[in-house]
Amino acid sequence: MEYQPGLHLLTTLYTDKSELLQHSANWKNFIQEQISKYQLTEVGQAIHDFPTGGFTAVHCLTESHISIHTWPEYGLCTCDVFLSNFKKNNDNTTQSIMAAIHDFFETHRHESHMLRR
Repeated sequence: MEYQPGLHLLTTLYTDKSELLQHSANWKNFIQEQISKYQLTEVGQAIHDFPTGGFTAVHCLTESHISIHTWPEYGLCTCDVFLSNFKKNNDNTTQSIMAAIHDFFETHRHESHMLRR
């Protein structure tokens, strides 16, 4: 089987929903729903809420990872979704999860990049 590069999406998104950027509780529920919905396999996670607000999280998947870092004081967060195409093509899943992240935060502006790797 020949290696098929996966899709890696990176974004900085801007939102007026600063309450969603303050603490990780809503994110945890949201991202677990996404992981379950797309039948991905989580093998670990690290989530940290900062005392002054904001959080960072990495969800390690057998398919690769999803990560986020928030800055509520600026109304933004940086996220990336990378799923490999080792056993199947996950491009649509990668795009769907990133679109759901934008919907979750009600993004009004973003700066996004796409990589094949």
